Order: sequence, then structure tokens, then C-alpha cells
Amino acid sequence: MRRSPMWAWSFVLLAAAVVARADDPKPKDPPKVEPPKLAAEQYQALVKEFRDSMTEYQKAMREATTDEERQKVRGEKQPNPQSFAKKFMELAKQNPQDPAGLDALVWVVMNVPGGADGREATRAILKDHIKSEKIGPLTGRLAIGPDGDKTLRQIIAENPHKNVQGMATYTLAQLVKRKADQGDEAAGKEVEKLFEEVAAKYADVKDPGGRGLGEVVKRELFEIRHLSVGKVAPDVEAEDVDGVKFKLSDYRGKVVMLDFWGHW
Repeated sequence: MRRSPMWAWSFVLLAAAVVARADDPKPKDPPKVEPPKLAAEQYQALVKEFRDSMTEYQKAMREATTDEERQKVRGEKQPNPQSFAKKFMELAKQNPQDPAGLDALVWVVMNVPGGADGREATRAILKDHIKSEKIGPLTGRLAIGPDGDKTLRQIIAENPHKNVQGMATYTLAQLVKRKADQGDEAAGKEVEKLFEEVAAKYADVKDPGGRGLGEVVKRELFEIRHLSVGKVAPDVEAEDVDGVKFKLSDYRGKVVMLDFWGHW
């Protein structure tokens, strides 16, 4: 009986293994894992999402031709800042010390200041970012709520930036003035001092409209000093119906009725 050499069988087995390996499918590359977006990129993406939705809504409103169509657009396409606020708050919570986290909180305070998210954002700003220069334009929004004056006084005391201190002091003066107008005696005594402080320390600080606070408070101080109840009226110079010049002071001690009128 004739036998095949051992090496021949080895060769056959090796060839079969090579063929089998050639028939196997090629191993797939592992799926690419995208690196997580930076906080700043996430913030910009949210801002873009909101702006795009607002643009789409405004376009649809322009194209609507009837009240019924406009009402439908409002119901279907009008962006809800509150729903976006939750996304911004989540971003801020995940990145409390990142500048983008503060930007997210600022967005919430600017767009939903009176809501639950707005109040939460305010607390987060006071806790983690009270020394930031970015909160200057926010003072009007941060003052909303029953603790507005307390919030502003905390900012004035702890924030090192002149523009933030100036805006917070001016906003506090406006808040105190409203209380004084409602009969709060303590507020009435404080309001003039606050406006004077703004004029003395922060005259060159610009408000959100670009006006210097020094010019803005001039009118406020004039009103407090001359137009408040119990103050001496400013001397008015004019001509009577006969063309005779007179001054209001000429009638001091007499009952005077002033009738201001004109043609436009």
C-alpha cells in the first residue's frame, strides 16, 4: 500500500487554511467616535438654533395674509424662549466655570428673567460669576424680583469692575426711586444720594444705549431737587397773551394756574 508523505498532507491543510482565510470578510473599521463638542461650540449651536427658529417664524409671519394664518403661525412656529432656556441651563450646569457656562446663564437671564430658570440663572451668576465684567448689562434684569435691591447691592459690593458697579448703582437708584414714588420714606431719603454717587463716580460709564450715566442722571437729579412735591418750582420765563414778558417768581405768594399749550 502506497502512503502519501506527511509533508504533502501538511501542505494541503495549509492551503485550505489560506483559502478559508481569503474567504473570510475583511474586518470592519471601528466606528469613529466624535470628540465631545467644547462648551463654546455647544453654546453657539444653541444660539444658532434659536435664531434660526426665530428667522423661520418671522418669515412665516410676513407671508401670512390673514389673521387666521397668522394665528396658526404663532401656534406652530413661534419660538418658546422657555424651552430653549432649559437647554442653556443644562449647558451652564455642566460647565459652571467655563466662560460659555456664564454666556448660557446670561442668555437665560436676558430672555426669561422672571421665570424659574431665570431665577435659577440669577442665583448661579451671583454664586459663580459675580466678579465677571460680563454682568454689567444684566443689572436691569438681575433686579427683577422681590430681592432685586439686595442683588444689586451685592454686585456693587463684590464686583471689581467700574462699569458693572456704575450700572448696578444706577439701576439700584431707579429701583429705589420707584419705591420712593410709592411713599417709602426711607427710599425717598436714599434715592438722591444714589444718583449723586452715579454722577460723582460713574459719569463716564455707558448705559446699554451708549449714553454716559453722568448725562442720564442730570435729569433725574433735577427732577428730585426741583420738581418733587414740596420743592420750589423752577422760575419760568415767558410772555403772556399780550406779549408782556413775565417770570413765575413775580407771582410768588399768589395762587397761580399754569396752562401749557402749543401747536404741532
